[in-house]
Amino acid sequence: MKNTGNCINHIVYGEVNQHPCRLSPEEVGRFYDNFVPASVDVLPVSSGASERNVLLGLRCEEPRTWWTIGGRMVPGESPYETASRVLREGFGVDLVLELNRLKFLCINSSVFPLRRQPPGKNGRHCLVIVFSLEIKNNELLLPQTGKYRELKWFSVSEIISGDYASTIKAAVSCL
Repeated sequence: MKNTGNCINHIVYGEVNQHPCRLSPEEVGRFYDNFVPASVDVLPVSSGASERNVLLGLRCEEPRTWWTIGGRMVPGESPYETASRVLREGFGVDLVLELNRLKFLCINSSVFPLRRQPPGKNGRHCLVIVFSLEIKNNELLLPQTGKYRELKWFSVSEIISGDYASTIKAAVSCL
């Protein structure tokens, strides 16, 4: 067992053989009908002069709105390893040696009434483990992939009072 801090334990009973494969939309739909997938989101946080700011990305895919930085967990990864991979793939930030910079914020359990995969009316449920990442003064995060059209800093109060997804507001309220 590896205690990764903040009461998030990653317990490995044996080696997991990762075998990624593409599922058809119908197979993904059957998966969503029977399981709740896990993802990890990271909220980059910068302490401004008067208030903390959070970095959100304007997504290229649905939902095409300002969203947290994140991705799905793959078999065998701890939540911290997923966060590190998401930051490395998305922004070129390598936190393998700096996991202490990631702070556990919350777990969001989100239920959506519709989904892209058939049958769409069955909806989707997911668990998202959310971390904050304190951005150092000289760090610059630039997207390395086409997942985000734009990155922008928002104040915590702007997110809490604005027209943002409930999952983002819930995570930001835990800062």
